[in-house]
Amino acid sequence: MPSTTYISYEKNKGFRIRESKFEIISTFIVNAFEQIGLKDKPKWYLETFEDFDEIMRGHQQKVMYVLFNYHLAFIPERESEVIEVLELAKKLIEQEGEKLLPEKLNKMQEIKDWPQTQVEWTAPLYTDDMICVINIMIKMLKREWEDGDYVAEFKY
Repeated sequence: MPSTTYISYEKNKGFRIRESKFEIISTFIVNAFEQIGLKDKPKWYLETFEDFDEIMRGHQQKVMYVLFNYHLAFIPERESEVIEVLELAKKLIEQEGEKLLPEKLNKMQEIKDWPQTQVEWTAPLYTDDMICVINIMIKMLKREWEDGDYVAEFKY
């Protein structure tokens, strides 16, 4: 079973999340990056995309990270571009309705090329919980997130 990972940007400000759930959220973030487009984007932007893509594919089991502080380097223009991606990801999640059913979640596992990282979903994942996590990341990029011990909770 995937473990829980700590996601942060500023020192002592972040949140913990189950990796299996962050992999699904990352799928929507990757889709948002792709919809906006990757052509002619700077290296930092593509590397940020690649972080989420690696998470989505299950390649960062037990070492899951997004290198916001490295790629974005606390540069407001970069942060704004990633916030735009995250806002689009929220819209993509909203289009799914109230929840993602286990059948869809299990289908989403097919992207993983390492079978040992696949998760069998038996319960739905509620979209408002996923949006809450993206809102936290947006607050982190805007320097509005003050918590360092928050654990992302999801309904069952």
